[in-house]
Amino acid sequence: MKRVLFVDDEPRVLEGLKRMLRPLREEWTMEFARGGRAALRHLSESHYHVLVTEMRMPDIDGIALLQEAIRISPQTVRIALSAGADLDLTLRSASLAHQYLVKPCDVHTMQATVEKALTLQSILDDPSLTGLIGRVKSLPSPPAIYFQLMDAVRCDAISAADLGLIIAQDLGMTAKVLQLVNSPLFAPNRVIGSPEQAVIYLGVDTVRALAISESVFSQFGRRNYPGFSPEELRDHSFKVATLARKIARERRLAPQFCADIFLGGLMHDIGKLLLGSNFPVEYQEVVRSFGDSEALRETERRLFGTTHSEVGAYLLWLWGVPASIAGIVAQHHVENSDSAGPTNPAAIVQLANRMVRGESAPGNEYLARIGLTNRAAG
Repeated sequence: MKRVLFVDDEPRVLEGLKRMLRPLREEWTMEFARGGRAALRHLSESHYHVLVTEMRMPDIDGIALLQEAIRISPQTVRIALSAGADLDLTLRSASLAHQYLVKPCDVHTMQATVEKALTLQSILDDPSLTGLIGRVKSLPSPPAIYFQLMDAVRCDAISAADLGLIIAQDLGMTAKVLQLVNSPLFAPNRVIGSPEQAVIYLGVDTVRALAISESVFSQFGRRNYPGFSPEELRDHSFKVATLARKIARERRLAPQFCADIFLGGLMHDIGKLLLGSNFPVEYQEVVRSFGDSEALRETERRLFGTTHSEVGAYLLWLWGVPASIAGIVAQHHVENSDSAGPTNPAAIVQLANRMVRGESAPGNEYLARIGLTNRAAG
């Protein structure tokens, strides 16, 4: 049974949590710690799969607790719980927490968030994967602007002006976003000259996802890769993300799921860059299988003991990407996607990936419903 530690300095809040979570006693072993010091004692004495902590506490606040939790129990999933107005704390904890919950939080939201994080953790907690990561000379670190962009993901009410200001801090990112927005892919009827105009034209979700994707891809530089280029991978990922979002909308998924699917599609192959840049000789053999998803995965497992899906998700997990997005990256090559259901985000990205690569050909009637032809899907 999974062990979950809840932390708050207010006794009444802890009692409220106990009452709210009572229906989950058969699924989780739950402990409740009053304050940061008590939480550190729990973490030092026992292993917990999940830590859910209030951010504002007087003795040891959430930031300090999360920092110590990383040192004491790095495998524990860290979830920050705070009021929506605590923007400063949210920004400061962006690199420390895997997930965020806004108070007040109902039991269903709490359960869904914890279960989703645990599912991803079970995928990433694999000896072959962690052994491979240990062989990587240096994992890329996210740029400073990345954490502001990830905070924008968690903010439903961000304006075009505010998102534009974040992007404008990075000249390289600004240039790339404007290049994409003004390309034939979006076919604007006039020249888009600023990040704010891009947000107004394309919408917050699209520009936010493009900027985050660019911040991730930019960390791999212009080094030589064995048989492929980051630009080719980025273009392919954009096609997959766009098609996956169309499929999600046709299947009437909620807007947040569509946004996650778009961002997950943009970053679904990021693990290839990490493997290709660190193991260029071995990855040349993998590149020869790029046209066949099954052969590609088999070659990666034979050479590395894991695949680019898990490697990419591991990197994004370390960077604090929400489990809903990292999970898409981890599972976009699920072996039995048909059983995952038509609304499963990872299965939708997998379908889009196969369609773009020409490995899957849905009927013309289905393609027409999502506004595509066979030629446009490939």
